[in-house]
Amino acid sequence: MKPNTEQRDVSRHGIGRESTFKIAANAQAFDILSSKLYTDPKLAIVRELSTNAYDAQVEAGTHEKPFKVHLPNDFEAYFSIRDFGTGLSPEAVETIYTTYFASTRNESDEYTGALGLGSKSPFSYTEQFTVTSYHNGRAYTYSAFKAENGSPSIALMSDQPTSEPNGVEIRINIHSRDFWDFEKAARKVYRFFPVKPE
Repeated sequence: MKPNTEQRDVSRHGIGRESTFKIAANAQAFDILSSKLYTDPKLAIVRELSTNAYDAQVEAGTHEKPFKVHLPNDFEAYFSIRDFGTGLSPEAVETIYTTYFASTRNESDEYTGALGLGSKSPFSYTEQFTVTSYHNGRAYTYSAFKAENGSPSIALMSDQPTSEPNGVEIRINIHSRDFWDFEKAARKVYRFFPVKPE
């Protein structure tokens, strides 16, 4: 989605030195953008990751195909989303995926997302989750986690050949007390999706 960034005409008269505001890249800033941004983290995770999955498939031209969702249960206590988009190269993971406010989708209104924040929404619920990118015959599995100082980090855990189609899977371990909340969130979010997930 193209953000509204109109040019402004600004007149300056009789001013001294001028400085722009900045954002310090520290654990507190990341915590606000990851953990404090959402009033309902479970709903936000389902909404943000699902929107990213759909956008990835729009980008790849596979938006008519349902992406896959796994809701947590007593036998498999995790929530996951697997899209069939383009996948991410290791370079894209290390530059775009891990950068707040960076996005490849801010030049077109065909996409819903544009700020690069939704992919970090799992940090509002957990301190660690798994990202697997299927990209051009390779499966890159990463651990996304909060490091010792509280800042989010990502580490490549494995790089294997695969016959899986391109795309990304995000997997988050869920506490049993929250299973029903994720199911409710999914019911709420997917009512508005043009193609219902599998």
